[in-house]
Amino acid sequence: MDIERPRVGPGPQQGCGANPEGRHPSGGSPRPVPPSRRPPGGWEPLSGDALLQRLRITGRPRPEARPELARTLRTLVESELECDGSDGRSGGALSRGENALGRSLWSPPVRVTKDLLTGVLSCEAHQVATAVGAGRFSVALACGCLIDVLFRQLVTVGRIGDPMEDGLAALAVDDHRSDLLAWVDGLAGPERDELRAEVERQADGLRRRWPTLDPAWLPRTQETLRVRSSGGTVELSARVDLVIGRPSRDEGSVAMVEVKSGTRRVEHRADLHFYALLEALRSPAPPFVVATYYSRTGELDVDPVTDELLVAAARRTAVGARQLVDLARGMEPDRRPGPLCGRCSTMPVGALGPWPLDAGDTTRRAEGMGPGAVFG
Repeated sequence: MDIERPRVGPGPQQGCGANPEGRHPSGGSPRPVPPSRRPPGGWEPLSGDALLQRLRITGRPRPEARPELARTLRTLVESELECDGSDGRSGGALSRGENALGRSLWSPPVRVTKDLLTGVLSCEAHQVATAVGAGRFSVALACGCLIDVLFRQLVTVGRIGDPMEDGLAALAVDDHRSDLLAWVDGLAGPERDELRAEVERQADGLRRRWPTLDPAWLPRTQETLRVRSSGGTVELSARVDLVIGRPSRDEGSVAMVEVKSGTRRVEHRADLHFYALLEALRSPAPPFVVATYYSRTGELDVDPVTDELLVAAARRTAVGARQLVDLARGMEPDRRPGPLCGRCSTMPVGALGPWPLDAGDTTRRAEGMGPGAVFG
């Protein structure tokens, strides 16, 4: 059983358009009003059943389970990894996993995540420089981690008490969060007050807007997706904030939701597409929809899953995975300058020189594969 779809009577295709009152053709909850038709009081985020309806009704047919599509996607991912890597860059054995900076990076299997993909496709040199070592904590990062665990608590338990205390208690059970907890504990009074105020504001929005999920839809939080590729030398890995729906053997029946506490960024869509790709590779059918929920504003970005989306995600993953494997082999990172170099806090400003804009760079950036690119 998947997320039950409401029955739609005669009229426009479900999920496409609305009547003058801004309601679904089925007579269900209101849909978001386009900017040109916003009510006088301004735009209001979806909540409750209306939010759930936005996830359930995409206006597109749900993708069917097709083994040949899964085989095509896997072939696309592995095609780049089967190349010999003779691109003029020096390298060593994959098992050594060291680069010119003398840092140990990865050992087989090379792990490919959404963050590593975005990082390496943006700038290999930056990815190498930040691959090892303690992360830089910030109020924004701490807020994101706290909202993640509070969202999980809301879905599984149904309530949030004191957001700050509940969030810190949830992080305390994860040994990997000890450094972050120590950093939060050491915050000065004004910074801690700022963090608490923002966490409480976003948690209140979650409580007011997020619908209660029927247990029959099998909602699960922090679901881990893993797919081995290229004979086990590469592992595609992700963790999804929320997955709703029982997997089906006939058609897409699963919705995936990522929760973000910050502002909208175009690479968030590429993250969703990576999730959809992994589900399509590990299950009989792809998910039918992937979405990002922004807890700061209540915005919900929804992407129906199509063959074109999955193929594009496979090609992007193939290019990024190949670059990560090359770095793990010990190859020199590509140090070509990009448009974000001036804002980089890791590499010396101007270390790579001016950014030469040529036709090749323009094409690579347009495809989301160039240095310094931001992916959509």
